[in-house]
Amino acid sequence: MDTEWQISLNQKELLDVLFGGIEEKVEGVLDVGSGRTSIFYLTEKYKDIIVEGIVYPGDDRKISPIRECVKNDNYKLIETDILDFNPEKSYDVILAHLFLGEAEKFGENKFEKVLAKLFAIGARYLIIVNLFRDNINYNLLLKRVSEYGDIIRIKHVVSEDGEISLGMLIKKSREPISF
Repeated sequence: MDTEWQISLNQKELLDVLFGGIEEKVEGVLDVGSGRTSIFYLTEKYKDIIVEGIVYPGDDRKISPIRECVKNDNYKLIETDILDFNPEKSYDVILAHLFLGEAEKFGENKFEKVLAKLFAIGARYLIIVNLFRDNINYNLLLKRVSEYGDIIRIKHVVSEDGEISLGMLIKKSREPISF
């Protein structure tokens, strides 16, 4: 039996809670470190806009599942290293879904630089979701958050196999320190 891929219920619940804290109209969305879960979710939620997604150049383990599993066509993938990304506009929302745990896997990227770049991209809201097992430097992450804005919502979910995902919705209220 050929079944169509679907987003896991716990990831959908997590993202629904976090995105539920955004009260303003959303017209521009950037998905940093795109994968099938985040692109699927965003293209379903924002069917009337083009979701922009950043993937590392040639990262077929991300690109192929997106193209195979996401049936909506309201997205545009940008193949670039996050450190080389220089948008000409700001966004209403940036989603970094399971991105920071992979930040150092590519090029010469270091967590601190990737985190600084993420916070330097213009946006009203930033949603960050990490797997607890990824050993994120939460001290540094929370320091950056305090320099940037305020945490509006925090949510965690546990998958059937015990994997913990922790997410936060951050509303920008200050200018971040320059990258």
